[in-house]
Amino acid sequence: MFGLGLEELLACGLVFAAVVAIVVVMVQTIKAADGSPVLSWLGPRWIAMYHDFKRKRAFENRILDLTMGLANAMKAGMALPQALEKVSDQLGGVMREEIAVVLREYRLGMGITDSMARLAERMPGEDMFLLTSAIRLTTQTGGSLVDVLEQLVNTIRNRTEFHQKLKSLTAQGKFEAMAMASAPLLAFILLYFCQPDLMQPLVTTTTGWIALGVVAVLEITGFLVIRKILAIEV
Repeated sequence: MFGLGLEELLACGLVFAAVVAIVVVMVQTIKAADGSPVLSWLGPRWIAMYHDFKRKRAFENRILDLTMGLANAMKAGMALPQALEKVSDQLGGVMREEIAVVLREYRLGMGITDSMARLAERMPGEDMFLLTSAIRLTTQTGGSLVDVLEQLVNTIRNRTEFHQKLKSLTAQGKFEAMAMASAPLLAFILLYFCQPDLMQPLVTTTTGWIALGVVAVLEITGFLVIRKILAIEV
């Protein structure tokens, strides 16, 4: 059902129960330790993950500008490394930092296609994969990179417009799926703080764990129903 078998659904239920148990342990640990040691360990990790996510999003949002700039610069007669340097200086920010690494590797003897492939590993994404694949294939086959980049600009622009429309059309459904999946866990945490004595049987008795498992299966089923409706292959 919805791509998952009975064993996988049961496994998801156990995972949900394990997450609840971990949350309980974390809450008790934070309360016992006044919160400072645990938060001092988790805080930097969460902050680093958040900044890494923002960095990748900022880079991905400028790939279209990078492709357009490379096409125009190479049409004006620049080689690929010089075009990368000029366009990255104009774009600034994360793009300039990452392209600077590519050019540094290139000046140290690495091939430009290999350096771009390493960039695609650091900043994974469909648009970056298309750009690096176009550069690698054109360099190996000896075609016109300018023509390929101009066609790639149209492809990326059309994909970006389509994904933005698709995102706006499915935003409400995605929010409902996220709310449905997170509401029980958030409710459990809130009730555990407000009435810990009433919530203890859920994590200390067999009946409580069975109830958590049933809730997990129902929540996962509802989430998969909405995800199946919103799953649009592009």
